[in-house]
Amino acid sequence: MEAVMACWEIEQSLQSLTGVSPGEGTGATMSDDDEDQVESDANMFDASFDGPDSMGFGPLIPTETERSLMERVRRELKHELKQGYKEKIVDIREEILRKRRAGKLPGDTTSVLKAWWQAHSKWPYPT
Repeated sequence: MEAVMACWEIEQSLQSLTGVSPGEGTGATMSDDDEDQVESDANMFDASFDGPDSMGFGPLIPTETERSLMERVRRELKHELKQGYKEKIVDIREEILRKRRAGKLPGDTTSVLKAWWQAHSKWPYPT
């Protein structure tokens, strides 16, 4: 029963993502009819269980339409992931450059501070 519910949730999320209704594919969709649900639950553990077709999931080999749909979804997800990673990398790069610039002082200031530190290294605190 959990697998059927998970499959239904996946079908719903795929439908909301792609906008394709379940009837546009092979026509093999999960049934919402309670009688079919009870029969499939009863037959699930029966010895005559003959694979996913008996539960209404359709053939395991996708049709050309389903393949093109899956490829389009893959391309869209790949593009979204690339954009997300690109934005994160750009943000991290900007943060690193900002910290690097904030930590650098002009050359003459750095040399003055180093000279003062060397002169006062035994007791660097002002008295």
